[in-house]
Amino acid sequence: MELRMNLGIIGAGATGLTAAWDAVRVGHQVTVLEAADELGGLAASLEVGGVPLERYYHHIFRSDKAMIALIEELGLGDALRFHKPTTGIYRGGQLIDFTTPFDMLRHPEFGPVDAVRFAGSSALLKAVRKGDRYNDLTALAWLRRWAGKKVTAAIWEPLLRGKFGDRAEQVSMAWLWARIHCRTFELGYVDGGFERVYAALKDGIEERGGKVEFGKAVESIRQDGADDAVVTCADGSSYGFDRLIVTTPQPAFAKAAGLPDDSAVWKNQYLGATCFVLELDRSAIPYYWLNINEPDFPFLAVVEHTKMIDPSVYGGRHILYVGNYVEREDWRFTTDPGELLDTFVPYLRRINPAFERSWIQTWHFSKAGFAQPVVTPEYRALIPAHETPMSRVTLATMAQIYPQDRGQSYSVAMAREVTAALGLNA
Repeated sequence: MELRMNLGIIGAGATGLTAAWDAVRVGHQVTVLEAADELGGLAASLEVGGVPLERYYHHIFRSDKAMIALIEELGLGDALRFHKPTTGIYRGGQLIDFTTPFDMLRHPEFGPVDAVRFAGSSALLKAVRKGDRYNDLTALAWLRRWAGKKVTAAIWEPLLRGKFGDRAEQVSMAWLWARIHCRTFELGYVDGGFERVYAALKDGIEERGGKVEFGKAVESIRQDGADDAVVTCADGSSYGFDRLIVTTPQPAFAKAAGLPDDSAVWKNQYLGATCFVLELDRSAIPYYWLNINEPDFPFLAVVEHTKMIDPSVYGGRHILYVGNYVEREDWRFTTDPGELLDTFVPYLRRINPAFERSWIQTWHFSKAGFAQPVVTPEYRALIPAHETPMSRVTLATMAQIYPQDRGQSYSVAMAREVTAALGLNA
């Protein structure tokens, strides 16, 4: 190991806390600076019935090896359980089962040829081991050719337009390949929520002499010559570090570092995320996950978390997420949350005609400005290196996990790659 280093990390999400955990275990002095007052980044939690619950719906897949390994490493392996929840699509005013391959082939808009093309194109994407061949292709163009226009119009185009809006035609096929190839039908969840993982990381860091400080919104990052990296926060505090790892979104880093407008970190674009957590007195949908494939709906997906985790965990409340990815200037991002919920209720009633506003006992609303990178064929060339113009500053952000776009497991894996490259872990 190198000499003991004074390491700073900006961001207490999966990447930042994993990097801190790795570094502190081999004797480095570590300080994590987090702007919010909670752990987890986009996996941060609120409480329902005294139990942590993610602000934005979260689960992991059987293929998420890095996250599974970290959970086991922290002694939480027995708390990780895998489930086989159900999936549906809302389209044409009806709920369509979409859980099993057999369900998928029976989609009411598919004829026999469409079913074969859907199955064949999906199987191909599962079989292809590397998605490099799709780097220069757009998803919808590929799908229209191989899955067919009818299948694309019924399944894929509504999903991409619901998620990316006017940018749907630009989305990379490599991104879609990664979503299909790497995912499994089984979903994993930690008893008591993923908050337990982040709390265990924080406790482990602090037990070994590290620090996790909240309310530390970074205003500037500077380095003069070979000197330390200096971080100044909005509360007036200042820190000097031998080495700094920044895990915030690219634009936030670029602004703090004073990088020129032509810098690569400015060029990749992000959508914001909004998410309601509705605490209901009864179940609202018959599925865990419901994709909304109706173009006039103002939200992308409805997820009934308590179709996977028993409502008794949350004091009998049924947990319904209503989620969106939108431009930060979009009315769904800027509207008062109470007014926004009133707008959404009639659409929830279209899904379930019995739904009443009175079913909602309590609700929570969260939004994040930089939640979903827009992965286009040009995206890969714009991904910045981990190295930055400042020799002591390393960037490790979700825009660098191409062709994936985010995810706890990919964040953990990236953290470990970065700490290994910097000689900060065992």
